[in-house]
Amino acid sequence: MSNEIKIKDRNGTRSEDIQKKARGLLNNLVSSVQTLVSDITALEVNTMVVDRINASKFNAWQAYQEIYSIRDPDYFKAKGIPKEGSQAQELRKRYKSLFDQLEREYFYLLLEEGSDFYNPQDERVKRYHQNLEEAKKHQQNLVEADQENVKLAEPILPAPTPVLDDKDGNNQDDWIENFKQVQRLLENDKFVRTLRKMTELKAALDGINITSTKTDIIYAQTVMQIDGDIITRYNKELFSLSEDAKNLIINTHNQGVVSGEKQWRGTFSFLISLVQSIANLSQ
Repeated sequence: MSNEIKIKDRNGTRSEDIQKKARGLLNNLVSSVQTLVSDITALEVNTMVVDRINASKFNAWQAYQEIYSIRDPDYFKAKGIPKEGSQAQELRKRYKSLFDQLEREYFYLLLEEGSDFYNPQDERVKRYHQNLEEAKKHQQNLVEADQENVKLAEPILPAPTPVLDDKDGNNQDDWIENFKQVQRLLENDKFVRTLRKMTELKAALDGINITSTKTDIIYAQTVMQIDGDIITRYNKELFSLSEDAKNLIINTHNQGVVSGEKQWRGTFSFLISLVQSIANLSQ
């Protein structure tokens, strides 16, 4: 008799565990769908010409390290990008903008109420507000939302690898804390989307021949909004190419737009059916 009770209890416990796991999976799925919906309201198709294409699978931790390394003083020397020359200067500026955009994304998470990273007592946030107030004294028309003002917080992104300090060497406590922060960041869907985008742009920059001014140009861009607006832009450089090259780029871009639209619509249909299924499950 007692054995039968134990078996029933055990089966009941297993059933509860399964239900809990199922609810957890459903909640994660709902959260993922909400994230996708917020990020899929527009389709953007860019067509550009690069010297070579680097094929590699996206790895968030590796991508973070690569973007973060751009702030290293020896980064451009290792890349073989000289200091002189308009093309080299423009290329350096574009690389630096990748780091700046990723840093801004993180800083917005620090400032956004309701974010998992929001903390008004964070030293970086306090430093930002203090420096912003000081900057206002010297610049009357200063716009707080200006992306450049994020730099007032000074270095923000946590280092993915130990940083040697001249004073006390490698501070293990700081490194462990940075490691935890990076891990939390790479679990944030919004930040990882930006990281993925910056990685794609970096791959394009890595394929540039720095002696050429004709590569790394976005020749055509089409943006489709969910409300039906379609915007297509052509770089004026496109019309200075030969007729064959121009037509090839335009045709390639148009094919990309058609393929992208089909995939976009298919993703929407999938999400709608997924939401309906989730709604039925929750009833």
